[in-house]
Amino acid sequence: MSNLRHLLPYMARYRIMLIIGVLCASVGAGVSALGPYLLRLAVDAISSGGVQMQPLLTFGGLIILVALVDGAFKFAQRMLIATASYKVEYDLRGDLFRRYLSLDQGFFGRNHTGDLMARATNDLSAVRQFLGAGLNGTATAVLTFIASAILMLGINVQLALVMLLLMPLSTLVFVIVGGRMRQIFTSVQDQFGNISTRAQENFSGIRTIKAYAQEDAEIAVFAEDNARYRQLNLRYVLLSGALWPSMALALGAVAALVLLVGGRLVAAGEMTIGELVQFNAYLGLLAFPMIMLGWMVSLYQQAAASMGRLIEVLRREPEIASRPAARPLPAPRGDIEFRGVGIRYEQDAGGRMQEAEGPASGLLPPAHGPSDWLLEDISFTVPAGTSLAIIGATGSGKTTLVHLLGRVRDTDAGEVLFDGLDVRGLDLADLRRAIAYVPQETFLFSVPLRENVGFGLGDGADEQLLDHAVAVSRLSNDLSQFPDGIDTMVGERGVTLSGGQKQRVAIARALTRDAAVLILDDAMSSVDTHTASQILAGLREVMRGRTSIIIAQRIATVKDADQIVLLDGGRIVERGAHRELLRLGGRYAAMYRRELLESELRIER
Repeated sequence: MSNLRHLLPYMARYRIMLIIGVLCASVGAGVSALGPYLLRLAVDAISSGGVQMQPLLTFGGLIILVALVDGAFKFAQRMLIATASYKVEYDLRGDLFRRYLSLDQGFFGRNHTGDLMARATNDLSAVRQFLGAGLNGTATAVLTFIASAILMLGINVQLALVMLLLMPLSTLVFVIVGGRMRQIFTSVQDQFGNISTRAQENFSGIRTIKAYAQEDAEIAVFAEDNARYRQLNLRYVLLSGALWPSMALALGAVAALVLLVGGRLVAAGEMTIGELVQFNAYLGLLAFPMIMLGWMVSLYQQAAASMGRLIEVLRREPEIASRPAARPLPAPRGDIEFRGVGIRYEQDAGGRMQEAEGPASGLLPPAHGPSDWLLEDISFTVPAGTSLAIIGATGSGKTTLVHLLGRVRDTDAGEVLFDGLDVRGLDLADLRRAIAYVPQETFLFSVPLRENVGFGLGDGADEQLLDHAVAVSRLSNDLSQFPDGIDTMVGERGVTLSGGQKQRVAIARALTRDAAVLILDDAMSSVDTHTASQILAGLREVMRGRTSIIIAQRIATVKDADQIVLLDGGRIVERGAHRELLRLGGRYAAMYRRELLESELRIER
């Protein structure tokens, strides 16, 4: 119940609906208990006066009326409680999605997409089923049991006590089996997350799989994961299925004992035949609550396990967030300074989450346990309206360095200043709105090209701004190739576009932000040299009066920057303008000569 207590605030929002539903269940339970009483009167009437049509028709009509009233109240009960359960599911799903979007990028780098999706689908459904069908069944079972027990005690205390003492013994099997069921169901949900991740990665990487002819290998791996999922489900079904035969055995034993003891009481003249029939009718009425109890245990174990998995996400706080006293950034200028910045490599500690991330969690632990420095003692200033280029070998930390500016992660040493203020003290939304970022890997949504370019602008996007961004990025060169021009639907993750086209969409998207700072992270690596030069020509106008940071592998892309820094070994080894670095004759000059030689060799070919 420790996990399910987190549902109480959600249920409290719809307490009126739930209370009325329980009241309807109470009335329904009371009405349903009248049926056996009417049956007793009918049997006693037949026993004393013989078969007469008028009394039989009267009692039959009353029994039908009781059934109709009982059905009406049970219908209202189910509608109210089921509606409340769907509303709770709606609120939970909204909170879960908001929490997902509030978490830092490191969280998604450490956890599988399929598992996160399983929490938002299967686990939420398990919780909703417990609140809907489970709560309905519990209310009906408990109230029917209470009403029947009171009426049975009124008939014969001795026989009622025998039955009421024996029937709860059947719940012992639930206590024994229930804990194991919960553990296995958690494993089932975790494994479902694994196969969902496997399927999602295969669908996203279908081009790579086919290019390397790995269809059979991936099918085999998926078959193993699927077999494991089947085995866990079968173990759960085996335990769940054992509940029903146990329940039937318990109820059968109680019915036999009631018949034996009740028959002796009738023979002794202590009970009438009608009272024994009424008593057995109540016993039959209690069969459903006992069966419902078995189902409820199953639903409870599933819901408790699923809610535990949901709470792991809902209680997680983002590692990167605005501080309580964060300062707004209403009019960013784009003045940037890095002071003695250091970044360590991150390594996994390899443990499971504790507290919110308990032992049953499918979430991986947060990365911690720093080792060596990736970057150390990095200091530079980018005055507002100027440009900075960062070059260096692959893996030298160029992208990580610019991630510090938008607080994708925070520094391990030193500080990053934006307009003279530490970025960690600024409102995170304001800070990121001031930065237009073109990443190395472009992500496109499955929406028309226009919406991808104007992402974040909403429906009121300025057409002139969009046209200008498309023209500067040279995406306009390819619009004629698309069936519907800029309104062409883009395939999932941009699969229908080439690498160069996706990068140009990303550039156009960044330009529509009209932000104070523009970051181009190797943004033209998939663009041909001629198109790249055209884009750079258009960007020079855009970059004028705007702070710009350019990360690139080709010096031709960065040579016009106001200052250039060369990273090597985690430090800045050279800095200056293009001509200054050439005169220095160091590593930058060597890289430039090598690039010129490669260009000449390509021309000769």
